[in-house]
Amino acid sequence: MQIWRRALVLGVLAVGFSAVSLLNKTKSASLTSVSVTLSNSRPSFNGRLAAGNTVGTSNITIDTTEGAYPSTDSAQLVQGDSLGIGGTGTFNIYTVTDVVSTSVINVTPVLLTGDTEEGDVVMSTQSGSLTVRLATANAVANGRFRILVPALADNTNASDGIPDAGYFDFSATPPTVTCPTDIPSYYDFVAGTATASAITIGANQYHSFECAYSGVGAIDTDFDGTEADYMTISSLINPAPKSGHLNGTADTYKVIIQHLDSSLATNDTTSISIGVIEAVKVTATVEPQISFKITGVGEGVGSPCGNAPTITTTATTVPLGSLSISGFTLGAQNLAVSTNAVNGYIVTAIENDQLGLNGAECTGNDPTNTSCIPDSVGDTGVMTHAVSDEWSLTTVKGFGYSMDDENVTNALPAFEYSNSGTCTDTTAGGTCTACDASNTCFRHFADDEDTGDVQTPVRIFGSDGDTVADNDNVFVCYRAVISATQAAGNYENYLTYTATATF
Repeated sequence: MQIWRRALVLGVLAVGFSAVSLLNKTKSASLTSVSVTLSNSRPSFNGRLAAGNTVGTSNITIDTTEGAYPSTDSAQLVQGDSLGIGGTGTFNIYTVTDVVSTSVINVTPVLLTGDTEEGDVVMSTQSGSLTVRLATANAVANGRFRILVPALADNTNASDGIPDAGYFDFSATPPTVTCPTDIPSYYDFVAGTATASAITIGANQYHSFECAYSGVGAIDTDFDGTEADYMTISSLINPAPKSGHLNGTADTYKVIIQHLDSSLATNDTTSISIGVIEAVKVTATVEPQISFKITGVGEGVGSPCGNAPTITTTATTVPLGSLSISGFTLGAQNLAVSTNAVNGYIVTAIENDQLGLNGAECTGNDPTNTSCIPDSVGDTGVMTHAVSDEWSLTTVKGFGYSMDDENVTNALPAFEYSNSGTCTDTTAGGTCTACDASNTCFRHFADDEDTGDVQTPVRIFGSDGDTVADNDNVFVCYRAVISATQAAGNYENYLTYTATATF
C-alpha cells in the first residue's frame, strides 16, 4: 500500500477547497491483483437413493440416472465424508467408508429404518474458506468492499443448508465474514456482514458479503496479507454439480468484487472465476510383508545373555566345537523380524531331535545314553521346553538356550536369561533370587522326535499387540556341557525357527 503517496496528495490539496473538490473525485476502475481462493474446491453431493436398499446393510445404492438429480455419480464422495440420508427435513448421519463403484457406497453405521426408500435424499456438504485478495484502484472515503457469490433466486432454498446444483448455498447458519484489521486514518473496519440472495445483477442472484469502513481510503492498498489483511468468508456450502457436469472438468462460477462508496454506488469492480471439481482418488496396494533374519555372533563379541560367546556362529550354523566337561560352551545368534502386519507376529522354535552322534536318533530324554547330548533339565530338574529353570551347575549336563531382548518394541520374549521369579532357585527352593546376578535362566528346545511327549513348536518371542514391527530382534543364547562318559565323535541336530505374521 502506498499510503505515503496518499499523504502527499492530501498535503498538496490543502492549498484550497476548489482543488480538493476537483482532484479527490474518484474514477471507476478495475480493482487490481484480485484473486479468490477456495480452501476446499470439492463439489457438494445432492443425490437420491435407488430402489433396493435394505435396513441393516452397510452399503447404499444411489440413483445414477443421468440428469435426474444434481449428483448421480459417487465420484464426488471420498472416504471419511459425512453423508446425510433421509426424507424431507430429517436426516441420519453416516460416514463413507469406501466408494465401491459409480452407484455403490459403503457407509457406517448400517442403514437405519426409514433410510432405505427409493428417492430418499443422499447429501454431503462441502465447505471451506473463500479468501479474497485485492489492491484498490481509488481512494474511496467511508466505503465498503462487497463480494458477490452466485446464489439461487429462491431465498429459502438458497439458505437451507442443502447443496444447490450450480450455486453456493448460504447455509442455515450465516457464514462468517472476516474483514481486514484497521489501518488508522485510512480504513477503520466494522464487523463483516453476510446476506443471502441479496443482490440481483441482470438475471443473476448473488449472496452478498461486505466489509464496511470509515476513513479516507487510499490508492493501491494491497489487501493480500502483506500490507493489509485479506478478506475471508467461512462456511459457505459448495455447489452440487451443474446440469451436464462432467467428472474431472471443473464447474466454474463468477465471483464479483466491488468497491462501494458511502452512497453504496459502485466505484470499482472486478469479476473473477473460480472452479469446483472432484477430488482425485489415489490408490495404491501394499503387499503383506514379513522379513526374518538370523545373524551370527562372533566369539567374544558383546555379552548376549550376560556372557561373552566362546564360539563364533553364522546365520546357518552353531559350531559348538570341542565341548568341555567342566565348563559351558557359549554361543549366540540374533533373530530379527520386520513386518507390516497390523495384528502382530510370532516366532517359534523346535529342534528335530537332541544332539545325536553323527545325527543318530535320540529316543526320549535319556541322559544315560552316551551317544546323545541330552536336552538339559536344569539345576532342579524342572526345565522343559515350556518351563524355565536356573542352570548354573556344570554338573548338570546337556544343551539348552536362553533369550536376551535386544529390541522388541511390542512384546517381550517368552522368557529372558535374567528373569527373576520364573526360574527355580536351587538354594532357596523358591523363586529365583539369584538369576539376575548369575544370568542362568534357561530352557531347552521343543523336541520334534520325542514321541512319548508330543511337543510342538514353542513361541519364543513376538508382537501380540495390534501393531507392526520394525526390526524387532532378540539374541538366542546357546549353552552346552558334557559328561565324562560322553561318546567321542561329531554330534548334530537342526533347529527350525518360524516367523508368522497375522495380517
